[in-house]
Amino acid sequence: MELYLYNNIENDECVKGILDKENTALMRSIIEFAESFGVTKNSIREYIVTLLINDDNVFSRIAQSGGEIGKDLKRIALFDINQIFDKLFAATIKYTPSDFDKGYFDAYTESVTRMTASKNAQELLEGLIEHYRSLGGGELSKYCAFKYDGALEGIGTIENVTFDSLIGLERQKQILKDNTEAFLRSKPANNVLLFGDRGTGKSSSVKALLNMYAAKGLRLVEIPKQYIMDIPKLSKLLSVKPNKYILFLDDLSFETHEKEYRTLKIAMEGQLSENPSNVLIYATSNRRHLIRETWADRDGGEVHRNDQMQETLSLSERFGISLVFSAPDQKEYLHIVGEMLKKHGIEMNGDIEKAAVVWQMNYGGRTGRCAKQFVANYLSKAESEQ
Repeated sequence: MELYLYNNIENDECVKGILDKENTALMRSIIEFAESFGVTKNSIREYIVTLLINDDNVFSRIAQSGGEIGKDLKRIALFDINQIFDKLFAATIKYTPSDFDKGYFDAYTESVTRMTASKNAQELLEGLIEHYRSLGGGELSKYCAFKYDGALEGIGTIENVTFDSLIGLERQKQILKDNTEAFLRSKPANNVLLFGDRGTGKSSSVKALLNMYAAKGLRLVEIPKQYIMDIPKLSKLLSVKPNKYILFLDDLSFETHEKEYRTLKIAMEGQLSENPSNVLIYATSNRRHLIRETWADRDGGEVHRNDQMQETLSLSERFGISLVFSAPDQKEYLHIVGEMLKKHGIEMNGDIEKAAVVWQMNYGGRTGRCAKQFVANYLSKAESEQ
């Protein structure tokens, strides 16, 4: 083959196996791919499609960025795809993979399935362009949630949290939805800090956003504190991708000697280059000001104290929206328990109220998390008694 844009795929062992009719090498590659990554029954075609999706070249980069593809570039891309279609898509192999869910985002599975069934090179090219524009390429196109630990790793199964299950947070939920919807429409939107008592729904609210808006292009990237230093590099990588990315910093707090908070400050505001329009930071914390301050930090006179306080406040002030999540009082706590039970067809009564109060006294206090744990325990006992 004489490929101008997708020439990297010629170094792939499976492609070599097809071209050189090395059936052993071909079979090894297809079995491994089909069982580990495949989503269709036509494993050899799907293998080639995934090579094209994952290939980094000038054509795929322009398509992913949403830029206008020039006529000559598109013509050359079609030239490549014609060869690939004729010489690689025509290959056949008798192998039916095992049938189990790989955990990919539905839109990815649907896109790959359509391209695998392409009837000609033009149809395959159009499918590729649509895939690049709507989902991106590589690992980022497969999932809607990721964890970053030096590299992006897709999360196949995410907790099924919905806003309907978060009771008593109407104001916080509405502000989060309004800000996130503006973000998805490419309107001005803010970084968000969700702070307050433990177990009150801060992290669950962020997860609920993903479940609500993933189909509209929202993606969530969880970043542990030790990788905050990589945020500028990660933001640059995501800036040329087609979707909207929330960098999720969960249970965030800093000691004054830790350097990561300064990197976070600069990443949010303070660098010469403009922040990517498709990346925001949502953080949760038990602390309003994120940086722990001791009385010893205030020693040294008024000037020193003022400087220290400004440094302590400067990070939290970079979040345009700060939402407080407070522990409910007993009436609100029992209301949450009652609403959760109602979803299972159980009406609240005096005995359940007493049991719920005893539970919160013994386990964690009055919080939404405690209410959820009580309901799970109550339902488990009710089922075992039937």
